[in-house]
Amino acid sequence: MRPWSRRLAVLVAVAFLVAVAGARAAEPSPALAPVIEAAKKEGKLNLEWGAGIIGGDEGIRQMIDGMNAMFGTKIVYRFTPGPSLPEVVGQVIVAMNAGQPSPSDAVIGSDQHAADLAQKNASVPVDWVSLLPQRIEPSSVDAGGRAIRIYTTMPGGIDYNPKLAPMKPTKLIDMLRPEWKGKIASTPYAGSWELLTGSDVWGERGVDFARDLSPQLAGLIRCNELDRLASGEFVGFLMDCTGREWVDMKRKGAPVEHVVASDFAAVRFYYFSIAKNAANPNAAKLFVTYLETSEGQRLIWKYADTDLHTYPDSQLAPEVHAYEKAGIAFHPFTIQWHLDHPEGQVGLAKAVRLLAGN
Repeated sequence: MRPWSRRLAVLVAVAFLVAVAGARAAEPSPALAPVIEAAKKEGKLNLEWGAGIIGGDEGIRQMIDGMNAMFGTKIVYRFTPGPSLPEVVGQVIVAMNAGQPSPSDAVIGSDQHAADLAQKNASVPVDWVSLLPQRIEPSSVDAGGRAIRIYTTMPGGIDYNPKLAPMKPTKLIDMLRPEWKGKIASTPYAGSWELLTGSDVWGERGVDFARDLSPQLAGLIRCNELDRLASGEFVGFLMDCTGREWVDMKRKGAPVEHVVASDFAAVRFYYFSIAKNAANPNAAKLFVTYLETSEGQRLIWKYADTDLHTYPDSQLAPEVHAYEKAGIAFHPFTIQWHLDHPEGQVGLAKAVRLLAGN
């Protein structure tokens, strides 16, 4: 072999080893090492939630493959596309009370769902920071370790068709203008009104807004039906569920734009909890830990168009910071906020009736 060929071969080999090493985690922390070994013994992981969450089976398969490569495990997963998140939480609690294993070892959900699990003692506390001490901050852990933030949503925004809109809305109250009458849709479940009607947000004024908006509506649709906006059936839609539903549609060329309303800007977190009756609790902890790594967060971004914006390598953070620079003040909605503001659920129930015309 010629000298330059040998040097090239060495460089290629070194590059390969660096790439392989980069796909693995550093030496596990003292708290993570026993979790890895226990997860190897369990060898399985059961997961259940809606097929549209973090990529469904395709996304989970890549996440499991990444976890196994990073931690040297060979965990086999079973993913069951499930019903709505409140129904999954209900199934977990019913199974626990019956002495049966949870349908999902790790349970995903918003602050409300994670709070329900914690309040009913259906999730277990985990010292998440000790598992990834150089990565996970204490501020990402809620409910005494029973829930950890996994990604950020920005609910409560406005989506609209720019080709048909009479104006570019900037506030929720813009949708009460006469030029929008009969051109907009909202949700049958009054998405985000449980936040808007909190006493430290709009309070009872949020209920009044639902009452005033109802005559403006041309119909009620779900948050995943923005194709009806792109088609022109509706021109505007509020309030959206996560503030990210529009991203993939616009990427594919659909005429859809999104506005974070200046009079109601929300940051809400989705969490993972480990079910108290999980059949494979250590595999579940390892899976969630993997999703908190940079590699795991990149996969969440790939399949959900979001990540946890508080991480320094977050791809959502620049978008959030751009809004803040433009003067938008985000209200954070956490598990503790949900527990402190039960009036939001009362406001939600009122809004559901009002938006339906009752």
